[in-house]
Amino acid sequence: MSTRLNVIIVGAGLAGLVAARVLREHHTVTLVEKFTGGHEIGAAINLGPNGVRIIEELGFDAARCQSIVCGETRTLDRDGNLLSAKSMAHLKRVYGAHWLFQHRADLWNEFLRLATASSVELGILGEPARVVWGAEVVHVDVESGEVFLADGARLEADLVVGADGIKSILRPLVTQEEAFRTARPSGSSAFRFTIPREILDKHQPGLRVMDQAHPGALEIHLSMDGSTRSVIMYPCRAFELLNIGCIVPDTILQSPTTESWSAEGTREDLLRCFDDFSPQLRAILGYAQDIKVWQLRDQDPLPTYVRGRVILIGDAAHSMTPHQGQGCNQAIEDAEGFRLFTQQAGAVSRDRVPELLRDLDRVRRPRASQIQNHTRQVHHKASAEELWRFTSYNYTYPGIVECLRRLDAGEEMIPIRQSLA
Repeated sequence: MSTRLNVIIVGAGLAGLVAARVLREHHTVTLVEKFTGGHEIGAAINLGPNGVRIIEELGFDAARCQSIVCGETRTLDRDGNLLSAKSMAHLKRVYGAHWLFQHRADLWNEFLRLATASSVELGILGEPARVVWGAEVVHVDVESGEVFLADGARLEADLVVGADGIKSILRPLVTQEEAFRTARPSGSSAFRFTIPREILDKHQPGLRVMDQAHPGALEIHLSMDGSTRSVIMYPCRAFELLNIGCIVPDTILQSPTTESWSAEGTREDLLRCFDDFSPQLRAILGYAQDIKVWQLRDQDPLPTYVRGRVILIGDAAHSMTPHQGQGCNQAIEDAEGFRLFTQQAGAVSRDRVPELLRDLDRVRRPRASQIQNHTRQVHHKASAEELWRFTSYNYTYPGIVECLRRLDAGEEMIPIRQSLA
């Protein structure tokens, strides 16, 4: 007979909230978050079929999230010449779900609902996860599961999930290596901002990427000059906002990011970095307001995600640059792994937690590490071909139970295909 475990999740960001949704049906879940409320910042985010398929099974409501289905990708050079256009209409048929665009805050709110709404509303068993806001974790005893807070409080857990992001305090406790304490700068940064539809309709009427008569599109404008500069744009929030991310080498920024890895950006610096791109694109960039510059950081694949009763997930385990759009998707796959604690044939108990975590690590670490390595390969090779080289591998994920079955049978967990199906 299974025991209802006491689970503490450190961090109530996207990774922690999805993990809470998976675990809440069978266990008592508490999220401990150092901020005092919704803190998901940034602009928009896109989810590939591998992530969308999982969250749809968990009750994700795309309409509530104002998601947009990606129907095509368009790759252009800096002069605005079309290099390639690919339909994404096949994705649901081939991979089981669509590719979605959404505002990051909308996604966080939806994941919060899945973690904390009443079980009656969601039509599931168990009790909602509880969120303790404004509580900072300063230490975890990885063997006992005790969690120590900055205010002196001590919490007891059978399982501790480290979802505390790129600057995780749990990572060095798990890896026991100083080299993995902090994700390193990748050499690139990104200007990020959104532009409201009403501004674009007034100044850039008929802009294709905001035209609902066309499939939702992700557009990538590449410098093609070895500088790896690029501009990525796609609509979000039901076509009411245009999300834009502009990636540049750190060496050309006038206002480089700080140790906090994000800073205020200026329109002048943005336009200077892209002064040789097409006049239409520069006109769009000229409407940017509230610009943030994020230093893109990169984590070497870790030697382990688990130690004792603790497991790392999301950016705490495998931070990566956005060049493959897989950061959040891998966090969702991590969360799906906790089905081992709900679907395992044998009984789940406190004593079995370390064993189950080792099984989870057998799947999640090789999978996410491979995607980290793929992302690194395309980071400094921005071309239409390189950008889509690993799409099939990224979008193919059969879930934790099937992956373990394949490993135990001596089979390849996920074939590495290098072209779009």
